[in-house]
Amino acid sequence: MNHTEMSRYKYEAGYEAAIVADKNFIRFRTMPIANTMKPQDAMLMFSCMNVRSYSAGDTIYKAGSFSDNEISLIIEGKVSASDHSAHQYSMLSAGDVFGLFSFLDEDRLHSATLKAEENVKVLTIDRPYFDVITLEDPALGNQLLMFMFRLLSKMALQLEHEYAAMHEFALGRKV
Repeated sequence: MNHTEMSRYKYEAGYEAAIVADKNFIRFRTMPIANTMKPQDAMLMFSCMNVRSYSAGDTIYKAGSFSDNEISLIIEGKVSASDHSAHQYSMLSAGDVFGLFSFLDEDRLHSATLKAEENVKVLTIDRPYFDVITLEDPALGNQLLMFMFRLLSKMALQLEHEYAAMHEFALGRKV
């Protein structure tokens, strides 16, 4: 190994060690999106994400606002979701994702107002960068797409169960 190769190897090993030791990466590895990934793939995906922090009380975005075309994974804290009339309908926490629909559909306005209920830390990836990832590393892009598909399937299943429960209630049957 010549001097240049040795320097490159030391740089790469140092970079990987810095990622593995990063507390945000450690949290990321416990999330459903990353806990089944190979370590190298998880490091690569994490290195593609930005860390963003919000203070308790911050509005992350408002219902009806234009999308920033980002998907966000909460790694710390709680976020409330409310509708146009400020009626809170959901609380998101570590492991939950928001911005999925506006990430997938760049013309879609945000459907909820999101507010940090406590200090929040998220990992984000924007659509243009995701597009680059899918071109340069299709396997990694496919993993992220499969995660989004699982999220959409989970949401559809929840809606199906809620609809069935409402239908049974309306008909006066036990659920």
